[in-house]
Amino acid sequence: MATITARDAEQVLGFVAAAEELGGEHPFTPELLEELRKLVEADEVGYCEQDRVRERIRYGVGRPDDPPFEPEVPYWQIAAEHPVCSRHNTGHFEALKLSDFLTLGELRRSRIYALWFKPWGMEHELNVAIQSPPWHTKTFLFDRRPGRGDFTERDRRVLDLLQPHLGRLWHAARVRRQLRAALETLEGESEQDVRAVVLVGHGGLIEFASPAARRLLREYFGDQRQSEIPASLSDWFESGSPTFVFDRAEHRLTVSRSGSTLLLEETRDELGLTARERQVLAWVARGKTNPEVAEILWVTPATVRKHLENVYAKLGVHTRTEAVTRFLGVLDGV
Repeated sequence: MATITARDAEQVLGFVAAAEELGGEHPFTPELLEELRKLVEADEVGYCEQDRVRERIRYGVGRPDDPPFEPEVPYWQIAAEHPVCSRHNTGHFEALKLSDFLTLGELRRSRIYALWFKPWGMEHELNVAIQSPPWHTKTFLFDRRPGRGDFTERDRRVLDLLQPHLGRLWHAARVRRQLRAALETLEGESEQDVRAVVLVGHGGLIEFASPAARRLLREYFGDQRQSEIPASLSDWFESGSPTFVFDRAEHRLTVSRSGSTLLLEETRDELGLTARERQVLAWVARGKTNPEVAEILWVTPATVRKHLENVYAKLGVHTRTEAVTRFLGVLDGV
């Protein structure tokens, strides 16, 4: 395994500290990508969020000086041929290079090189992804031009060390956006709202709880002292973990934090599917056959067929089309 130097480790910690201090509602700004480029040298650095089920770009950002790339074909036409993206799609989100899968000669003879990398003027790529479902992927891309040399194992190690921090930064920014929205509507809040706010003081004391927060705490944690957060929440709060999840039948309470402010959000699992069943259905929604899904997820076609049988039973449907229609209808609300 490649190791990093003390200086590399110091730079990684410095980047994380600077990113946390910025604390905006969008965690990965062009300026922050420039700082990433100082950690892993590249000609271009980008960040992209995609819905790979419905083939949509959710959000994208690049460094201020990176020229725009306007490909002749949409990304979706060559996405399945991108070996790194294909590997991430199987649930492996570690830092990966193009050269992990293709030699430079093989890359230059490939269709994706002719349609994508050559027009772009890039020949080496290193990507790392935040753990995400296929309907909301989150990927960082580092690219180098011909003649610049491939990325090193040190570069990979730096990004693997950064990966959990990048995920935490994304979730923290999401919580800040949600808190702002919740606070803006707080005055008109009803006890039956599914999103609520709690301000926590020293020792787990509740300094403020919206009406919906009082209801959610009561329903999920039972009778308790109204002046303090529940013991299980207090233990989580002290641990510093970013989220706390409490499942109850088909309902789920997710508690996120930003400083001493807690955001409580109740959701209902309208499909009742496991993570793997959702992943299989996501690929079916993209028109993949059972053998193709099996190859993508590194399982057998029989396993895919069994997952789909479970999906049909849970959704009360009989065909792939009916299952996909239900699935996409729920995603539209995500």
